[in-house]
Amino acid sequence: MSINNQSDKETLNGLKSKDNKAYEILYKFYYPSVKNFICKNNGSVDDAKDIFQETIIVLLEKVPTDDFNLTSSLKTYIFAISSNLWLKRLRDSKKMVKTELSIYEKYLNDYEEVELDNSFSNRLAKVYRTITGKCKTLLHAIFYDEKNIETVTKEFGYTNKHNAQNQKYKCLEQARRGEENLN
Repeated sequence: MSINNQSDKETLNGLKSKDNKAYEILYKFYYPSVKNFICKNNGSVDDAKDIFQETIIVLLEKVPTDDFNLTSSLKTYIFAISSNLWLKRLRDSKKMVKTELSIYEKYLNDYEEVELDNSFSNRLAKVYRTITGKCKTLLHAIFYDEKNIETVTKEFGYTNKHNAQNQKYKCLEQARRGEENLN
């Protein structure tokens, strides 16, 4: 199969078997959107290369595990890892300024190349309606208010950090399922 027609599953299998073709695919098809996102968000090409390398490391740690289950496209998964790593780096270096949610939605539209009849914000609103109120509050605190997991643990009354992280994961899965049901 040609490099242009390789499926996500084949690419993941290639990563598991350390096939160079899989790495070529990552750089050819997934790196450009990560680079664009980082360069337009206070970063450089060198920053993008660093973040993409970190993303590949995360991917290589997760893919071979028995419990790894890709619930989105590989492109979405890679972009999510990369953007989270970059936004964390910006927060840690105090370069990130809180912006309106609509600006971040625009970046997701640009870099994910989402082709929808409805605007991304309408789709996001539909997904948002599929999750519970508790999850809405938790995800808002973590991703919009940028509260760390220790703060969330205390504010939401979780017994420990692990329970808070577990609930965050469950809420993200709830949102992913909601998004899948829209398709």
